[in-house]
Amino acid sequence: MNNGSWSSEHEQYIRDNIGKLTITQMAEHVCRSELAVKLFIHRNRLTNGNGIKRNLVLEMLKLRYKHPEDFTPSRKFYNEVKITQRRFWDLFYGRKAITEKEYVALTEYFGITLHEAFETRQLSFFNDETH
Repeated sequence: MNNGSWSSEHEQYIRDNIGKLTITQMAEHVCRSELAVKLFIHRNRLTNGNGIKRNLVLEMLKLRYKHPEDFTPSRKFYNEVKITQRRFWDLFYGRKAITEKEYVALTEYFGITLHEAFETRQLSFFNDETH
């Protein structure tokens, strides 16, 4: 049994293989339970890539934060953007697609210019065609 701390090699293994391997496969490799791996993924706000094609919320956060996983929304944030906590995390993890109204509210909150917002959407358009 381990003491609960994760080695840097195991952490990197999970980060590199999320979305590529199942939780069970990763758990076996790092000698942890499936629950421990799920909790690690949740605590570190890792996304598994299963969901929408292009996560615009994550891209917006990357424009404003070096590490988007460091952004911690407050009650004030949820009230200003008029998005519920559950909905925001669905958007953050890419489980749901963002609406135009939500997109505008988030760009205004983060102070993203119209040009930056347009560039993010344009990159999405060109990347979708190449896949």
